Amino acid sequence: MNLMGYDAMALGPLDLALGWEALQQRTAEADFAMLSANTALTGTEDLILDPYTILDVGGLRVGVVGLTRQPDTALPTFHILDPQQAAETYVPQVAEQADTVILLTNLPYRQAMALAESVPGIDLVVAALPNQLPKQAVRTANGTLVVTAEQPLPRHTGRRVGQLVVDVGADGSLNGETWQSRALDRSIPDDPEMQALLEKYKK
Repeated sequence: MNLMGYDAMALGPLDLALGWEALQQRTAEADFAMLSANTALTGTEDLILDPYTILDVGGLRVGVVGLTRQPDTALPTFHILDPQQAAETYVPQVAEQADTVILLTNLPYRQAMALAESVPGIDLVVAALPNQLPKQAVRTANGTLVVTAEQPLPRHTGRRVGQLVVDVGADGSLNGETWQSRALDRSIPDDPEMQALLEKYKK
């Protein structure tokens, strides 16, 4: 992820399954913001990671709030707080500091869409688990843009990725969007640094 140049990621159930000690190690190694506005240690309301980050993108302040979905099986170390309440708490805080507000989630698409429709002040929601995969970017009635990050296929996760192209206004507004599910096939040449990294794991 460092090599791929991530700016931020939302903590997910598989990350939590690593356990608290390993997760702390991975967080320390990350050159990007690992976020969750709704993951706490069991028995507390204390978040284990920062709920959001503010990025400088081309002179604009972009606020990113991370939301984590509920794991399919209980994890004794962690407690997932209500994502709706977390969004209602942190989106206004981020909106005061940023030109553009992004909700970065691994929530199911329909749940992410419901959040986009009910919480004001969000410019973009990135959802996951697209069993109900839309074929384009979607605008809610209140103007929030909703997209999916990728298109997982059985045994082929990572072979398709969602690509959003959007115009960002001087005020941070998002317009003229296009979204597509891009196949990461042989027409895209391998990155030499990534290829060298993967070769280490083959030995």
